Amino acid sequence: MPSCDFQPWLARSRQRCTAACLVVAGALMACAPLQTPPEPKVVELPPAPAIVYVPTLEPVDTAARHLLAYQETLAKLPPPDLSRELTRLGDGASSVQATMDLALALGYTRANGDLAKAQSLLDQVIGNPSLEAQAWHGMARLLSSRYAEQRRAEDQIERLNQQLRDTQKDNQRKLDQLNEKLEALKSIERSLNSRSTPAPGPAAPQASSAKPAQRP
Repeated sequence: MPSCDFQPWLARSRQRCTAACLVVAGALMACAPLQTPPEPKVVELPPAPAIVYVPTLEPVDTAARHLLAYQETLAKLPPPDLSRELTRLGDGASSVQATMDLALALGYTRANGDLAKAQSLLDQVIGNPSLEAQAWHGMARLLSSRYAEQRRAEDQIERLNQQLRDTQKDNQRKLDQLNEKLEALKSIERSLNSRSTPAPGPAAPQASSAKPAQRP
């Protein structure tokens, strides 16, 4: 049977071997060259796509832009071209835009009754409850208000012109009456002058210019 002192010796031998291994491993690690970490790789990403912002126009904005551009066009048209444009528009019943175009064009004719016709067309647009017409309601009200002011101004000018014509007629009537009175006075004066002038008398006998004959 082995002695009981053998086991402690075996344990000490194992501890020595373990310590020796740790010393050798540490020495090897100390002598090994330091390895630099690998450089990080730069990954090039594709460029981000350009974002183009496209504004979305509301129907109200589209309607306002159209009317402003069409107004500039109408302002440059001579009367013959404006007449042809009115013929092209017809009655304006094809669409709400055509109705507004016709109402705007009628404001440039300066013909009697055209402003009233234009306001009637605008009232049709304002009273139209469809989605297409709602985009034009604001411009129709604005244009109708402008036409109403224009009609009031024209009516006032017409009244003033009528008053001026009436005054001229009244003045002319009074002038004619004064001329008639003046002519009547002149006629009376001539009649009086003709009565106060005496009638011419008989002519005096003239002396004979012949000499008497001498007696022998």
